[in-house]
Amino acid sequence: VRNKRLRKVINFLRLIHKNKIFFAGFIIFLAYILMGTIGLLLVPYPSPSLANPFNAFEPPSFKHFPLYIFGTDYEGEPLLPEIVWGTPFILEVTTLASVITIGVGLVLGLMAGFMGKIADLILNTIFEIVLTIPGFPITLILATIIHTNNPLILAGILSMFSWAGLAKAIRGFTYSMKKQEYITMARILGLSRRKIIFGEIIYPMSSYILVHLFQDMMFYVFGLVALYTFGFLPLSSNNWGVILNFAISIGGAIYSPLGFWNLIIPLTVIIIYEIGLMMMSVGLGKFVDPRLREY
Repeated sequence: VRNKRLRKVINFLRLIHKNKIFFAGFIIFLAYILMGTIGLLLVPYPSPSLANPFNAFEPPSFKHFPLYIFGTDYEGEPLLPEIVWGTPFILEVTTLASVITIGVGLVLGLMAGFMGKIADLILNTIFEIVLTIPGFPITLILATIIHTNNPLILAGILSMFSWAGLAKAIRGFTYSMKKQEYITMARILGLSRRKIIFGEIIYPMSSYILVHLFQDMMFYVFGLVALYTFGFLPLSSNNWGVILNFAISIGGAIYSPLGFWNLIIPLTVIIIYEIGLMMMSVGLGKFVDPRLREY
């Protein structure tokens, strides 16, 4: 049993390594996971004791390497601890929001497509209504009114209306698949509804669902950072959006070179993370679908 499990793990790693695009994105994604976990043990927590007003907005340097490798903020505090300690919060909120979107969209889409009739009519009507709601301004209003740093609440706000598009797509896939001959044969053979849904309907859609997951994470990273950057959420937590907010509001990064590095460094960190997610999304088709793999 152990040998079989070990072989599966080895084969899994080989598939990842052979898929160059997915592998490169996975390395970037893994680097951010390590930065948000092991990095917390290696980099000191952002503290006023590290601040020196005379060193405010200094450019990156190798002084006390690696502490000042990203330069300093408006208080003269090194940016590296703020970037590293801000990573777990960003990853937690965006991952939660993506899981909520996938979970709600998948369940409701399957219910509508598989059950059909009245259930399909009611659920599809709800999907259409949610898709017509202007989600962006409502997100801004809710973020301003609730004004919290709670990861679960923020994930709920970000994903409040995003699930409807996925649910409608899943409904269409499910509706077309349940009319296929192999689904009819599965019913005749006495397979349970659970086995049909998970084994015969969800599995063929797995690549689409996973691609949607990574794309949602990309979208939510931009959304969450933007909410902090423009001051819709409290600036009391360590995250990349707060750094951008201070770079613009205090350093005048858009109008003067003073806060230039405080703007460029977080944006670069965000863009690299987005590129990693995008590469995983692009390479996922070959990774999930055996027909597209190169042996």
